[in-house]
Amino acid sequence: MEYKLSEEFIIKYQLDELGVIFAILASAMYALIAIYQIGYFKKDEHKKSYIVFFVLSFLSIISELFSANLITMYISFELVSLTTAMFVFHDRNKESRKGGFRILYFSMAGAFTALFGVFTMYANKGGDIPFVKGGSLDMEFLSGKSDVYLIAAFLMIIGFGVKTAILPYHAWLPEAHPVAPSPGSATLSGIIVKCGAFAVIRTIFYVFGADFIRGTWVQTTWMILAIITIFLGSMLAYREKIFKKRLAYSTVSQMNYITFGLSLLNVTGFIGAMIHVILHSLVKITLFLVAGVIIHKTGKKLVEEYDGLGRCMPITFCCYTIASVTLVGIPPAGTFLSKWYICRGALNLGGANHTIAVIGMVVLMVSALLTAGYLFPVFIRGYIPRAEFAKKEYETCEPSAWMTVPLVILAVLILALGIYPSVVTDVLAEFAANVM
Repeated sequence: MEYKLSEEFIIKYQLDELGVIFAILASAMYALIAIYQIGYFKKDEHKKSYIVFFVLSFLSIISELFSANLITMYISFELVSLTTAMFVFHDRNKESRKGGFRILYFSMAGAFTALFGVFTMYANKGGDIPFVKGGSLDMEFLSGKSDVYLIAAFLMIIGFGVKTAILPYHAWLPEAHPVAPSPGSATLSGIIVKCGAFAVIRTIFYVFGADFIRGTWVQTTWMILAIITIFLGSMLAYREKIFKKRLAYSTVSQMNYITFGLSLLNVTGFIGAMIHVILHSLVKITLFLVAGVIIHKTGKKLVEEYDGLGRCMPITFCCYTIASVTLVGIPPAGTFLSKWYICRGALNLGGANHTIAVIGMVVLMVSALLTAGYLFPVFIRGYIPRAEFAKKEYETCEPSAWMTVPLVILAVLILALGIYPSVVTDVLAEFAANVM
């Protein structure tokens, strides 16, 4: 499908494997969140406007995922940012306005950073820059002004990386998530941040090609920023007391597992990154929806207030436990496999970046321990309260089926992918081999 507005401005769409993988994931997660929202927004006076932007954001995502050239993807990326920022403004109070403007400012900063790279490519290449496996720009063209194109590639990695919360564009997540309604937080953390990873994959593997970036200062800097962000996000999550803000910092860290896997620019690291895209989406949506249940039923936002809640909402906390154990990566959890592939990719990386890759692998292991440190206390407090609590106060804490059923489905999917990972890994292995 193509809309030619001018010789230099062509809107074009296509179906390919990468777009289909992300679209299936996004569609399934949007459907489950939509069901959950029926119960969550039952008495919300602003639910109609939220649903409008929820639908618009989904359409924007589909537009990005099936974009066939760089300019179409960039425009769609901007639309995703604008429509999803409205989730944060939902409550229309001082905190939501502050969080909403924060996400808009960071989105604009990231978009302008990426735009410099896009302009550089169009100024030199002109016209339509399509997406092709292995890169649409031949090495002869790139070698003519390699320094300029490396800068363009780096600007697009960082600019599109605003959604993956890579340094220096990481601070919007902890500000936006705590004030957004929980379905909005789940959408942002489980789906929208993946749009950043998707845009980076398109840019590096479908425009420039991995061979052009491999071994350059761009790869080195990309890896270092991802490693620092992983550690920083884990440490801040470990120290955070507010549950949703803790999950937001967790997303900062976990999304850069994906970034680090991609920055290795080899098949093994790419497979690990793609597995983590899928598992992190399922897990983080589950965790934020659980946070929504707790806040919706009890109004409690601090982890230290959750004593005994696991006894009063056993289904909710069972789903939380499955998701949190999976995110830590304890075998046979699916994220153990993603981290295994990423670490293997790091060990297999040769050249000047080998030492940095090994440091990244160590940071991943430390981050896994910190992940256990900030997720496990929630269900431990829930099941084994440290203080006296009035059980009668929470006797009817389990939410309605509208909110419970999506949680159960997500937990089942998480378990299924841990038990039968070949359903995903076989497809991704073949796909990754063709992309490099």
